[in-house]
Amino acid sequence: MSAPAQPEPRTSGRPRLLPRLVAASVAVATLGALAAVVTHVYRFSADPPAVDAPAPSRGETLQRPAPPSAGPRPGQPAMGGPGWRVVSANSISGVLMVIVETERLGDMTAIARAVVTPAAAELLEALVYFHRPGASRASGRVQWTPGQGYVPLTFGE
Repeated sequence: MSAPAQPEPRTSGRPRLLPRLVAASVAVATLGALAAVVTHVYRFSADPPAVDAPAPSRGETLQRPAPPSAGPRPGQPAMGGPGWRVVSANSISGVLMVIVETERLGDMTAIARAVVTPAAAELLEALVYFHRPGASRASGRVQWTPGQGYVPLTFGE
């Protein structure tokens, strides 16, 4: 007697379904990512829509600020005078800091007064530093406060 025949495992001619599903999902994900990148690049490479500037209303005209050569400007600090010029000016929280270039170190208080007085009503303190032309370090300073006025200080060189 022969042993009963065992059924052969069933194999079909078609490949398994799982690898096919994985390959299809990877392809769909890749195409989706590529489409997103193309859309993103196109969105940023396109010119933005034109926007018209608002037209000034009737009676209003835009004016450029006057240059320092136009002379004194009411309520504005002086930016220069005979033998001196303001190199930089910064203001924050009511404190004004100005750097002046001059050879006239004996006139520090008068120069500081010309710079600070027009804006003094809006300030808590002002520090005006004086440099000789081309020098990197200050030679003196004038501090102004409403309570003490102008206080000069000469630095040792």
